[in-house]
Amino acid sequence: MSFLKNINHEKYDINNIKFKTFICKDCTQKKKEYEVCLDNSCPKSLKNFGYISLQYLNNPFIYVTTPPMICLFGLDKNSNNMSLQFKNYKIDNTMQSFFEFIKNIEFIQMKYLDLDENDLDDLYISQIKWDSKNKYDPNLSVKVPFKYNRYDCDIKNENYSSMNITNINNFTKMQCDIYIDNIWKWNDKFICKWKCKKIYIL
Repeated sequence: MSFLKNINHEKYDINNIKFKTFICKDCTQKKKEYEVCLDNSCPKSLKNFGYISLQYLNNPFIYVTTPPMICLFGLDKNSNNMSLQFKNYKIDNTMQSFFEFIKNIEFIQMKYLDLDENDLDDLYISQIKWDSKNKYDPNLSVKVPFKYNRYDCDIKNENYSSMNITNINNFTKMQCDIYIDNIWKWNDKFICKWKCKKIYIL
């Protein structure tokens, strides 16, 4: 029995991704309540924007298993983020295909938001990260959810032994089950974080 879901990104037709915009009933309240937006206005122009849900067929999550990737710096305990490198994506067909899948999902989100490539960084935060000199292969920023004072993510090694997620070393090779569900707004920028549900150390 496999620990990972082993969902290949190629099973998705990203044109079948559906979006639904929710607005905030009262933005002044600390505990926010949301309702479906019935206005046909573009989401980016809504003053009471709440979030946008993604749906694929009847699934409220887009779940995918990454190819083997290098986790460059382990888990950043301040942000609970990992940087997974698209290593050799220019010559590795599988990695290139996965890179294009992630990139095209971001493009289709931007299209729904009526944004273009010129709006990258200014209005939309890509989860594909490049070093300042484009010297290295890009990385995918992945969030490890932290709920109820614990990491909501299972991790095992090749021996199927459980591990402590905070003990991941730099440049660890792994495969992960990751997913996206909603587009939020943070500091006036739209963002859709990939979140990690399972990690398999190779």
